Amino acid sequence: MNKSKFLSLNGDWYMQYVGVESYSLDVLPEIKDGYVIADAVPGYWEDMMDKFREYPMHRELNYNPAYSLQRYPQTGYVPDMYLPNVLGTFLYNRTVNVNKAELLGEVELFIGGVQNTVSAWINGKFLGKHEGYSSDFTFSVPNDYIIDGQNSVTLIVSNQVLKGYEGRPVSGLTNRAANRCTGGIYGDVELRNYIDGLKGVHVSTAKDLSSFTISTVGAQDKVKKITIKDGNKIIDAATIKAGENSVTLCMDGYKTWSPSNPKRYNLIVETENQVIEHAFGLRRLSVASDGIHLELNGKPYFFRGTCEHGYFPMTVHPPRSVKYYRNVLNNLKSLGFNSIRFHTTVPMAEYLQAADEVGMLMEVETPNNTTYEEWCDIVRFTKKYTSVIMYSSGNEMIIDEDYIEHLRKCANLVHENTDSLFSPMSAMRGIEYFTYGDNKVDVPFPHNPVRLKTISEFCDVYNSYSVGRTSYWSEKGEYKMLDERNSIYRKPLLSHEICIQGTYCDLSLKERYRGTRIGDTELYTSVEKHLEEKGLLDRAPVYYKNSVEWQRRLRKHCFETVRRSNTFAGYDFLGDIDTHWHTFGYCVGMMNEFYEMKPGETVENVHRYNSDVVVLADLPQCLNFEFGERVNVPIAVSNYAQKDVENATLSLRLTAKGKTFLRKNVRVPLIKAGAITEVYNFAFTMPKFEKAQKVMLIAIVSGGEEDANNQWELYAYPKASAVSTKASNLIVIDDMDYDGLKKALSSGKNVLMFGNGPFVKINTAFQMALAGRTEGHLATVINDHPLMEEFPHDGFCGWQFRNMLNEGYSCALDLTEIEYSPVIEIASTYKYARREALMFEYKVGKGKLFVCSLNLPENDAGARYLKSSIISYVKGDKFNPEIELTDEQFYKLCHAKPVVVIENTNEAFNANDVTM
Repeated sequence: MNKSKFLSLNGDWYMQYVGVESYSLDVLPEIKDGYVIADAVPGYWEDMMDKFREYPMHRELNYNPAYSLQRYPQTGYVPDMYLPNVLGTFLYNRTVNVNKAELLGEVELFIGGVQNTVSAWINGKFLGKHEGYSSDFTFSVPNDYIIDGQNSVTLIVSNQVLKGYEGRPVSGLTNRAANRCTGGIYGDVELRNYIDGLKGVHVSTAKDLSSFTISTVGAQDKVKKITIKDGNKIIDAATIKAGENSVTLCMDGYKTWSPSNPKRYNLIVETENQVIEHAFGLRRLSVASDGIHLELNGKPYFFRGTCEHGYFPMTVHPPRSVKYYRNVLNNLKSLGFNSIRFHTTVPMAEYLQAADEVGMLMEVETPNNTTYEEWCDIVRFTKKYTSVIMYSSGNEMIIDEDYIEHLRKCANLVHENTDSLFSPMSAMRGIEYFTYGDNKVDVPFPHNPVRLKTISEFCDVYNSYSVGRTSYWSEKGEYKMLDERNSIYRKPLLSHEICIQGTYCDLSLKERYRGTRIGDTELYTSVEKHLEEKGLLDRAPVYYKNSVEWQRRLRKHCFETVRRSNTFAGYDFLGDIDTHWHTFGYCVGMMNEFYEMKPGETVENVHRYNSDVVVLADLPQCLNFEFGERVNVPIAVSNYAQKDVENATLSLRLTAKGKTFLRKNVRVPLIKAGAITEVYNFAFTMPKFEKAQKVMLIAIVSGGEEDANNQWELYAYPKASAVSTKASNLIVIDDMDYDGLKKALSSGKNVLMFGNGPFVKINTAFQMALAGRTEGHLATVINDHPLMEEFPHDGFCGWQFRNMLNEGYSCALDLTEIEYSPVIEIASTYKYARREALMFEYKVGKGKLFVCSLNLPENDAGARYLKSSIISYVKGDKFNPEIELTDEQFYKLCHAKPVVVIENTNEAFNANDVTM
């Protein structure tokens, strides 16, 4: 019955390189000096290099001018991962045999995707030109252009940078960084004959979930028979009359689709000569009645999203495999995620198909500066997928008055053609940060209320920058402050790119890249060389392990801050995996780039803060307490399990070394769905232990469909003893210059310095370095040392060091001829590695020196205890530094050049992005 024909043009094509300059592609160039390239379609040019080298053509090729190998050390902005991709224009030609007598109805040339521009001819007759790489598209083929027998198809493909909105460059993850100068025809090419003109179908769900509408594309003058099956069982049928293109059916008896239950039905559309089958689900994302939360299928919903950065270590380009994406999505779902924001990119059809099957909400984000014409292509291409529930216009661009009108047009397109929501921009530069136009106000934070009010007329959801307090400075994020600032929006807010914390690199992954194009970039070998020159290569494994621990704690804190806020409807998390295209080495993930959990992180831990129901604790800023101190910890529950939890039990425990020393069970009558419920104020007295101790606060809520649990670190210390600093051979001081220090040590004095003295200092913070940057710190290491035996730690600085690292500083001991063995060290980024210590000791001359450059505030029980312990240590017999410095070495350490820290926060602004 389906008499329409799709003739595949995939496979071998004659290819001719016609240079770098863009051609006036309405004129067919002369075909000469080309070569037959096997399997040229679908394919990217950079993946054909071995084939190109078989012909003299390869000597004519031009390459990405930004390509270079990375070399460390490097300060300031790091370039993106550029690869030596071919730059220019290719002519493609091949023939297709057509029996013209069999051609009835409409004929189109279908192209499943091209980077970036293509013009097409059949038998020398021009079909048209298409600009844009984010979707498939077609060229209409007039019947008289086709001849009986062999027909010549010619395509001219250019990967020159596209000009988009107001002539600005179009930039997204599939034409930037490793994909800069990517070119080729990456999708199928087919000559399609639609006998009855039926070309497509999509299903939309009514806002009130009472009905759904089936809309067809083409065959306007034909009767279209509709059949709906659940498995093999026919459950519904309808007819779309000639002259119409849609029919609306009642949803009674149908189940809705969601990430937790991705129920789909099979739709069959038939005309006299054509059949289309389409799997669909019924779902509707909408704004709740309070205006600031979201509902999926009429139930409260919280977006637990990741940010897809399009990094594919083995292929560089997005795989064209549904199976691959199923595995990715199942992995993310196992960690509690229910949505994905696609950073400046439109996912491949296979990704969207897998999301429909597995169950994942998809936010499609166009490349920056996408034209309205390309918006139309993207919406047409993606709206048929059940999983697509939101559209956004790009990432971190300035939203000024002119761009607002462009956004209005794009929003109208989405609202008129889909049942999805519209978000103006991921991070609304020009409204909520960076630049504000002529209408800036400063309360509750700097923003432009006029622009915000204007976009509120047509936008449904905002992806908010959150003033950096859920990303760049998430350690300082506090939900009450965020709720106050969020009050200006009056729309559902998704917190933009939360976390952005980097880890050290895992050098053990180097072998995984062997033989790949990314492996040739020296992504890891350059790091090895740099660390070896600094004498730190042997420390890289522990730096990596400990950086993951630091990142893990900050990530949990950030997720819980957003979840505790009453004014967020969700988040997109940066990031689930390491994505090294960005600033060449972007170790941002809770998993490595192969979707393997980083050491120390577990699925169980992630579920504590990334699930339907999350138990939350309003912890104080300082988690260090003295024995006997009164502690108050309010406990709350964020419930997005889509149903109320009644008669729940809250179980609270305090444990130390695996033993429980305090239990409390509390009955909680009601935990409402879609809300944060304050359930109990846990007040207790910190017990006395034999010595300073890490204490775990464990909270479990039971009574719903599954228990929810969470836990947090607290630290308990004995009251710091007042240790006298008076001793005949001891000097205790906050600061001392080189001459004074040298004199004291030469005379046999022991010096305890709570400061940096003559050593080069570098500011520290408990906010670890942002991913990919060359400044900041990524790891701490507490080495085996008598002083730290009585101080609770796990080999690194956890939450007990929060105040001590904030407003503290490290000392640069960057002299490779000296053995490096500090008590506590802090690792700079591997891109600009330095030897830095927070606590260290040396023998110098006849004396001994101990330096602690941590911030030790008197109002911090842990800091008081550590300071007292340091004084006792330097006064005792155990103070016997193993490393002895010569006078010359000591002079060099104290007279090193100051470290120039180049600002590199990259605050929602990336110098590598041409649209910035």
